Amino acid sequence: MPPTMRRLRPAAAGNGMKYGLRLFSDKLDRLTFSAYFLGAVVPLVALAVVVERFALPTMSARNDALGLIAVVVSAAMLSLGSYLVLRRSTRRTLSRMDRDNHRLTSLLRVSTRLAGVQHVTDATDTAAQCALEVTSSSAAYLCVAGAENPEPAMAAAAGEGATKLYEQVGSELASMASFAMEGARPVVREAQGETPHAIAVPLPGERRQIGAIVAVRTASAPPFASEEVDGLATLAALASVALLNGDLRDSQRNFFSHVTDIIVTALDAHLGFHEGHSERVAQLANRMGRTIGLDDEALQRLHFAALLHDIGMLKLDRSQQMNPRTCDKHTLLGSRMLGRIRLWKDVAPIVHHHHEWFDGSGYPDGIAGEEIPLEARVIAVCDAWDTMTSESSYKSAMTRDEGIAELEACIETQFDPELVRAFRALVDAGEV
Repeated sequence: MPPTMRRLRPAAAGNGMKYGLRLFSDKLDRLTFSAYFLGAVVPLVALAVVVERFALPTMSARNDALGLIAVVVSAAMLSLGSYLVLRRSTRRTLSRMDRDNHRLTSLLRVSTRLAGVQHVTDATDTAAQCALEVTSSSAAYLCVAGAENPEPAMAAAAGEGATKLYEQVGSELASMASFAMEGARPVVREAQGETPHAIAVPLPGERRQIGAIVAVRTASAPPFASEEVDGLATLAALASVALLNGDLRDSQRNFFSHVTDIIVTALDAHLGFHEGHSERVAQLANRMGRTIGLDDEALQRLHFAALLHDIGMLKLDRSQQMNPRTCDKHTLLGSRMLGRIRLWKDVAPIVHHHHEWFDGSGYPDGIAGEEIPLEARVIAVCDAWDTMTSESSYKSAMTRDEGIAELEACIETQFDPELVRAFRALVDAGEV
């Protein structure tokens, strides 16, 4: 390890109440001065009065009188000096406590932000930005080691001019990150000339260090204090958990996207007609969902529900697919299949109700109006449109105008009027 670097053992972040330093120290000044005045000044004044009235008149020798006066003055000066030392010490302690509690507050805020990330890229960007807050650095980086390349590489940067600075001293910062990962301890480098202060803290993993957070401070600024190292070590632990959770969520999304694709392909093969129907309904539903202002979570739920709305057909024999008495069961069968899967549990009710009618005459439960989930009402419109206008359907394909006329004829009975109008607007705009 280069002599300018040193490893530090991380310590746990401190606890305590948050103080408003200026207000509290002013109040403390009044309290300590009151205590000093009552406990020292008043007794000294009383002692001086007693000495002046009773002790000095009885003393014939001038030196004895001066000596007594000197003792009283010395006691007064000593008490005043003690007060000033106590006041200065208290201010320093409160200042340190204020910094520690500010750092603790920042870490609590950071933990909330990191807990909410959904993707690995979000976790890396958030962690780098939070490192700036915790250490008041000029630049911060998150370096991650890959499975094939164990050397850490920059995955995110935060701070004005951070990318340009990394181009200049990136090799040194990467070296610090490697040292921190190898020793599983923070590595600190103090500034030399124009070389900035820097600190690298490892990101703990299940079996090995998965990377490091690197913070940089200009050479003119003070070096990193031990409290800042502790704060960055706590942030590294939080960031490591966020990265692992983000990777898990990304893996789950990837897995379910591919599983959904496999299921939809199997459904097309099983039905033998209406090929590509699920994908087309999902595309239409996504456009409608964005038009009516659904948020990202609802859009994702709508997308999977649209892809899987006919999954219950896999439970029906091919000979019974066109039989209304058995075909109507596919909504119940599909919702039961999806309801057993935790990540698709919210999709199951949409699949269950996508054949409900707006007037309550649909199936399987006969609910009406806004009792029907919004996503199910969207899919009902898109499902009907694709069935009516698609060449691969079991019916003769309608023209665009005929399909719109049919949807509008079923307003208030089969379909939600607002959703039909929204769909009509998409068609008129050429987006369908």
